[in-house]
Amino acid sequence: MLHLNHHFSDLGPAFSSQGQIKTLSGLKLSFFNKTLSEQLQIHFDDPQTLELLLGHKPISNAVSMVYAGHQFGGFSPQLGDGRGLLLGEVSDLDGELVDLHMKGAGPTPYSRRGDGRAVLRSSIREYLASEAMHHLGIASSRALALFDSKEMIYREQAEPAAMLLRTAKSHIRFGHFEYFFYQNKPEQLDQLIDYCLERHFQTTGTREENIIVMLQSIVDKTAEMIANWQAVGFQHGVMNTDNMSILGDTIDYGPYGFMETYDPKWVANHSDYEARYAFERQPGVALWNLNCLFHCFSKHLARPQLVSILSKYETKLMGYFQTLIRTKLGLIKSVDQDQELFSSLLLLLEKERIDYTCFWRNLSQMKDAQDRSLLLENVSNKPAFEAWLEQYLQRRVQENGNWLAVRVEMLKINPKYIVRNYLAQQVIDAALNGDYQVFEDMITVLQNPYDEHDALNYLAIAADNQQHSICVSCSS
Repeated sequence: MLHLNHHFSDLGPAFSSQGQIKTLSGLKLSFFNKTLSEQLQIHFDDPQTLELLLGHKPISNAVSMVYAGHQFGGFSPQLGDGRGLLLGEVSDLDGELVDLHMKGAGPTPYSRRGDGRAVLRSSIREYLASEAMHHLGIASSRALALFDSKEMIYREQAEPAAMLLRTAKSHIRFGHFEYFFYQNKPEQLDQLIDYCLERHFQTTGTREENIIVMLQSIVDKTAEMIANWQAVGFQHGVMNTDNMSILGDTIDYGPYGFMETYDPKWVANHSDYEARYAFERQPGVALWNLNCLFHCFSKHLARPQLVSILSKYETKLMGYFQTLIRTKLGLIKSVDQDQELFSSLLLLLEKERIDYTCFWRNLSQMKDAQDRSLLLENVSNKPAFEAWLEQYLQRRVQENGNWLAVRVEMLKINPKYIVRNYLAQQVIDAALNGDYQVFEDMITVLQNPYDEHDALNYLAIAADNQQHSICVSCSS
């Protein structure tokens, strides 16, 4: 039986609205995350648990959360879970509380004339992405179970509806604070702050000191998350403040993408007409979003205090990012020339239109200084690339590291497998025909992205020109 806590819903009706899963025609469990379900002590072979998750029996105190948000730079005073329900919290094997959230559960008071549903296509994409990010070591919500149905709903065309059961340490967003701040509800804002302090930050100082610690943590974790995105080549697509977690977890996967050919101006979201959330802009957007959040604390801390905390973001971001890049390059020591070495590499990758993930994996595979064939295979300007390689190899000599040992470590941080759009489309197409084997194969490599998986090697092949043109719509 599913045992749920309801700490968030206990905050009261100002924070959420009660709701229930509204079942779909022919709804069934298609796939579940076995390892995660064991950690959360959730048994999908238990009929009573399935009855609850399929919407056949009510879940007491399930709620849709209310929040606001800056969307593409403009403020929306009331948003909320328009197609999701926070079912409650479960205790994992370590005694930690984890949110259970069902996406596509049906209309809520925040659906804004929508049907509150999700399509199978977008549910599969979110499942793939969240598992990929988690196993790449990037903080993220995670997919626990996928439910498909025979019920058709309309987006650009008629598509089968689905539900996705998701987990996260918290679903509280920057937008939660914005909602109560701009609604001029100081009591509820204080209640939210105290809830976050108690559940997520567990500080022991005065209230002012605790708020400072919380905001410092949010800045630090956000900087770490963005550094990881940039290092692995991930673009979120919709970095609105209502999609930013206070814990620095990647949440709300919509029109995301993993970079293939390197392009700093790349936009994964085809609806982002002004390229507000382009790949190279993500670090700056995160700072902008943090500034929006900090404004909500303007009556709790003095402006110099807020400015001081926020000013640490860039230093933290660069620190995390430079450490990640040095590790990807197989370097340990930090020297002044490293930034130039990396910047010149990115210019080469951009000019040559080289696949970002494949380049790093091929660099990791070098057995010695002369082993260059993989790196130079698809390069048109070989002299320029060999000149960079010479600089890189001289830098490796400074480290005086064992080639084999360094190679092993580089293969642990430079993945072979990511979610490529054309592969995601293959998974979706198969699932639409009732075949989940391709989905299962993809999950296998994404859960172990640094391993070779010889039998599934085709899932690491870079997109060709035709496959690059595939645009996977993320309207869900």
